[in-house]
Amino acid sequence: MKLLFAALLAALVIPAFALDGLEQWASKIWTRPLPPERDSVSVVLTREGPGAFKKTMAKTTCTTRPDGSYTRDYSSPDETSHSEFLQNGSLASITSDNARDKKIYIVTISPDRRRASFRTEATGKEPAVKNLLLKPNNLVMSEYVNLIRQAWKSGVRGGFAFKGLAPDGSMEIDMETRLVETKTPWSVSDKYEVPAEFKAAFPDSQNYVVADFNLGGMVSMIYKFHNYWIFKLAPSGLEYVGSFGGDPKKATFMFMTR
Repeated sequence: MKLLFAALLAALVIPAFALDGLEQWASKIWTRPLPPERDSVSVVLTREGPGAFKKTMAKTTCTTRPDGSYTRDYSSPDETSHSEFLQNGSLASITSDNARDKKIYIVTISPDRRRASFRTEATGKEPAVKNLLLKPNNLVMSEYVNLIRQAWKSGVRGGFAFKGLAPDGSMEIDMETRLVETKTPWSVSDKYEVPAEFKAAFPDSQNYVVADFNLGGMVSMIYKFHNYWIFKLAPSGLEYVGSFGGDPKKATFMFMTR
């Protein structure tokens, strides 16, 4: 009986097929320059009930330096942030003010990606600071979009697994991404009520790559929802153009208008 229980538990934890680990090619993808992101204005639709979506706007402004590094300023009703990226698209630093949990997160990563500092500020509390030695498979989610763009340029197709870091640096989280090529990015999952405005933003005359993101390991048994990051296939590589996912009952859909 004990052997049967162990086998059943293993079946729950081990995925149907193993993904390559980010550490297998992380050193390769961060060696080449990456075109900076573009300025954008985005529509954000949040599901509030059957057929009902709350509409807000988000804005991203990027400034490129002569050496190819760039800054990104993002603002939405829930969050504002200022990020600095190196020429290869990896994160140098980010300061984000999250209105939902009323905290400010400050992350700084060394240029060689070996060390990171996490500082968390909350009203009425002493700042919490955590310094970490980074592993090749570690990632701060603020650089996820650039990771996908670089991975695609490096020939990665099926997907990969990695260890994402919590915003305050308090833990590593098993994460997985699978890359899907499609002409209808909103159709990669049948679990969502997709608003017509979102569908119309992605004409099927265009080719897309969708990064299907989910948590892995034991955490996936608690949080089972996926998030889908949409990229347009362009001559220069992948261009990020939108996303959707989360809990289907209160899912969020985002697409760029310019």
